[in-house]
Amino acid sequence: MEIPVSPWVIELFNDEKTARAVRDGIGQALADMQANARAAQQEADVSSTQVHGVARYRGAFEQVSAQLTDLPGTQLVKPNGFQFELVRVGHGLLYPFCFSKKDASPRTARIQNVWSVIRELFTFAPPSEQPDLFGGYAFDPSAVELRPKLAALPEGTRLVLVPFACNAAGLIKPYWGVAALADETGRLEWTIDPEPLPLPEIRDPKLTIPSQLTGHPGFDEGEQPIVALAPRSTEDRKLGLPPVSEPTPIKPLTNENDAN
Repeated sequence: MEIPVSPWVIELFNDEKTARAVRDGIGQALADMQANARAAQQEADVSSTQVHGVARYRGAFEQVSAQLTDLPGTQLVKPNGFQFELVRVGHGLLYPFCFSKKDASPRTARIQNVWSVIRELFTFAPPSEQPDLFGGYAFDPSAVELRPKLAALPEGTRLVLVPFACNAAGLIKPYWGVAALADETGRLEWTIDPEPLPLPEIRDPKLTIPSQLTGHPGFDEGEQPIVALAPRSTEDRKLGLPPVSEPTPIKPLTNENDAN
């Protein structure tokens, strides 16, 4: 059964076909991200899951870029000072991030490190309408100066968050939606509730059985091997010496003088 695409997604990505391609591409990208991160963790063969975390962080951006780069109208944006490319399709600018290592509500998601690039990205999000609960931490997008590549984005660009729950054991649940940065502590104010992203169906690997040869006898039906026998010499038979089935063992020397 095909999952329908929400109206806000169609509006952001211009049409239903593109919206569906973006949604499915993100799901595939996150599945590939997790597969690669798990493989890196297993290859490292260490008790810490730090290897998985690093591969997961990098893979979230790199795999989304790889999956969506060929979509018509896709723009890859690498903000000055940021090491990864962000994907812009239609009016949507995608930002994937891991919000939990266990199954949790995406409404509890928060940005862990509100640094300069994050502040600039949230200038493309709706303004917060909630009061500053902590005092002095309110986020003011009008006070943020954009670096050149972000400042060059077309008017109407909207930040689309892609939070996902993930750990070294598996990708739990991915979502997407639109949120404002409520304050500098990373608290989010969702203006479009995060929706689950469908993941690609994981099929069991097919086992390939080599073709079997026919017309050959079974293991127990073959010809018996001929064991070559060493005949006894005429001298041994005349002297009545018994046959020897095994060679006489050689006594090892205990020192060099034994050889003399």
